[in-house]
Amino acid sequence: MIKTARQQSGNAEVTAVTKAATEQDHLNRLHSRSLSFTGTLRWGICVLACAWIALCTAIGPIYRANASILDFSWHNLLLFICTFAVCFAGMVVLYLWARRAERRRREREHNGNETHRGPWNAEAPNERRPGSGLRIRIQALGVRMRNAVDGHPRLHSFGHDAGRLIIRCTDRWWKIAIILCVGWLWAYATLLVAFGADVRAQVNEFNLWWANLHGIVLPYKQGFTQMDIYPTAHYLWPEQATYLTNQHNIVLTMVYGGIVAVCRAFSGSDDLGLVVLAGTQYLFAAFCLSVTAHRILTFGKPYRHQGNSMKAQAGALPRILILVFLLCCPLVVFSTISITKSPLFAFAFVWWLGIWYQLLRMRSDGMGGTEDERRRTAHDSGEGGRRMSTYRIPGRLTLAMAVSTVVMLISVKYALYIVAIQLLVFLIADRKRWRFYIISLAVPLVVFQVMISTLVGTGTIITGDPIESKGVQLQQIARVAQRNPQGIPEDARKALEPILDLQAMGQEYSPNDADRVKSSGTMGKITTYKWRTVTAHDMKAFNRAWLEIGLRNPVLYLDAFLAKSYGYFDVTDPPYVAMSYYVNNTYVQDSTVWIKGWSHDWRNSVVERSTAWGNTPFWGWFTHGNFWVVLTLVLLGAELLLQRWHSLAYQLPLLLLMGVMVVAPANNFERHMLPIAFSFVFIAIAFWQESQCGEKHCGEKHCGNSYSRDDHSPESNRPECRSRELSDHDVPDDDKLAS
Repeated sequence: MIKTARQQSGNAEVTAVTKAATEQDHLNRLHSRSLSFTGTLRWGICVLACAWIALCTAIGPIYRANASILDFSWHNLLLFICTFAVCFAGMVVLYLWARRAERRRREREHNGNETHRGPWNAEAPNERRPGSGLRIRIQALGVRMRNAVDGHPRLHSFGHDAGRLIIRCTDRWWKIAIILCVGWLWAYATLLVAFGADVRAQVNEFNLWWANLHGIVLPYKQGFTQMDIYPTAHYLWPEQATYLTNQHNIVLTMVYGGIVAVCRAFSGSDDLGLVVLAGTQYLFAAFCLSVTAHRILTFGKPYRHQGNSMKAQAGALPRILILVFLLCCPLVVFSTISITKSPLFAFAFVWWLGIWYQLLRMRSDGMGGTEDERRRTAHDSGEGGRRMSTYRIPGRLTLAMAVSTVVMLISVKYALYIVAIQLLVFLIADRKRWRFYIISLAVPLVVFQVMISTLVGTGTIITGDPIESKGVQLQQIARVAQRNPQGIPEDARKALEPILDLQAMGQEYSPNDADRVKSSGTMGKITTYKWRTVTAHDMKAFNRAWLEIGLRNPVLYLDAFLAKSYGYFDVTDPPYVAMSYYVNNTYVQDSTVWIKGWSHDWRNSVVERSTAWGNTPFWGWFTHGNFWVVLTLVLLGAELLLQRWHSLAYQLPLLLLMGVMVVAPANNFERHMLPIAFSFVFIAIAFWQESQCGEKHCGEKHCGNSYSRDDHSPESNRPECRSRELSDHDVPDDDKLAS
């Protein structure tokens, strides 16, 4: 009986073990299926992104010839295949390189050698993995080049001294700002200012409001006014006369108009005010780009490490790349003095993005602030005396986030949606810091929106016309009216009759620009949008009529959409309106008082050289905004494959901005691409840093990217380490971010 009981007990144990193993195996299979599904989804999204870039590039020749998607031929198919291969290969190369860097980093951590070998140091031959012949040759070439440099002491010393000098000259945000201001000075000193129709409209609105405020009788609905230029439908106008609109954001209108009015009182013209506005934006651009560069170069930790005489900072190469881009790219240089809402938003957005990057790095550390701040915020968890750290964000960072958010909100209207979506995402993903998000994002957002709603509700300002958000729909209706007017159903024609003049829309239709089919222009324009007589009741039938026409003409609708948006993702497509347009247009060269006589011919020469550079094959892509948009989309695809969810979370606004570009009124309008173009160099360097060091180690002593000195390291006497050393007096005290 005892034997039988033991057998039964053993069988029960075996059965339990077998059952547990079966359940574990089942869970492993479910986990494997889940990973397979998510992996397939990630790769599928990346394939779609590359396919979209390839499609836009392939159809570029079709729509530049004003043809249709039905004319797609094998030439376009070949272009599609080649573009897709290049973009997808770029994503895969970035993915494999990052995985390989991560694997090597983990091997170093596992072997305990990460303090003895940085990412730039060569491994011993017997430590290398077997690879292809090409990779072995490349590695051997790198070793020979390093040996050749080491064999020439003067060249070796010069390289190290130059690297130390570059780091020393750019180890504070204000030093970078000085370099940028000096490098851009030629543009501000010789060109003074660049602007277009928008700032003129804002100044005119302020002047009309000021005159009306002082009792001067002006035409309102009785004649053509400033509000009729865009236009804004009369049913939106209050009964009591007001000349301020939210067309370009009322806060920015008041700031621009007020400064120009004050300067006009001293100088007698608007020119001085425009130059002052350009100088203010010039300094603001230097500040935003320099503080963001400093955050990236210090791995999101722009504070002084306690007990260490040197900040953990990146090396000379990323510093050179950032400065070359910011000082040489015409997009950046022209934007610094362009008084238009888009450059202002772009610079504030880069500042905003840098703050998000710093928050990501602080979250990786599990804390924020200096060593003293972290020591003060640490507290006992009650579990064996184990010390935990709380999230504590410096007050100056909260203020910086709030100010950058406000500048974005007063610059462009779509900033409202970008801030709201980002706020929602981080309130869900990072609930521990909800107070920070409420103070720095939610409060400015709510206050701003309440202010605008109150001004509109009280009749103080005229709200923006809803027709401004229907650019794609207007282009589609206009293309049908031009190429197939018989295809418009009678019911849709009757519904649109109080809103649009379909015949005039067909005549004015331009594939690249929706302004022509919504009556934007001067007094002599052709009326397509009946803004004087349309009512709110009439506008309710717009979407239904648009859909009815689209069901009859799907190809024309597709053509209108693609023709209006493909240029943002086609690097071979020249800009429809480049940033150089604002340098020497008729508003600057003919309509000013004394600015038009300041280096008049030089302006034309600068624009001609910039255009010639942009028209150069391949090399000219550097000057186009869509080139940086495509690179950004490829980089974000690689991050998706690597499952870097934290990085993708703070870079989500870049994808939202791409969506804004697609629905923008014009095709390949460079000012809409400025935030993405300015951000690429920073997110690319952040991608490299995270690949080399991992999410939690950037800037630490054992990080290969760190240039901090560790005098106790056994490697401190090696030439590779001595090349990265800086003495105590090379670095000033910790900077405080300007409020």
